Amino acid sequence: MHTLKELLARGYGARAENDPAESRAAFFEAVRIASLEADRSALAEALCGLAQAERDIGALGPASHQYANATVLYREIGPPARLAYALRHEADVLREMCRPAEAEPLYLEAEIIYRKLGGQAILDLANTLRGLALVNESKGNTDQSKKLWNEARKLYADCNVEAGVSECDKKLSQLTK
Repeated sequence: MHTLKELLARGYGARAENDPAESRAAFFEAVRIASLEADRSALAEALCGLAQAERDIGALGPASHQYANATVLYREIGPPARLAYALRHEADVLREMCRPAEAEPLYLEAEIIYRKLGGQAILDLANTLRGLALVNESKGNTDQSKKLWNEARKLYADCNVEAGVSECDKKLSQLTK
């Protein structure tokens, strides 16, 4: 029998090695054990890991469900950074499922949290603004989308994330045509 710590490490390791089946199995078992032990912090972390493993194999419905469960826990136990993480990733999944109306309020809540966290969350804020820009673009809100892409671009540049800067430049170019 593995400890929660070992299962979480196994899940993250399998994910890093691009082994989604092993990652999913490890996180699934971590969810089971954390539930039995009533370890809410480990349960929330394991749910996020399981959600990402589900997302990796294209199971977006289950991924959304697991992130939503983690969000419920993080609302109760914190910390705010982990709540924002779960919110943003659930929003990303909902956006990928073509459900922008459900994704938008989650992005907006994550944005508020990341702004309050300040400098420690710059990259997370940029990623959140990226998702929010995509939602606005899908809804035809071009001006708001441009504003979000511009801010995300600045934040990606501040973090030296060239891929983020390039994507923002590409999207801004497309939106100004």
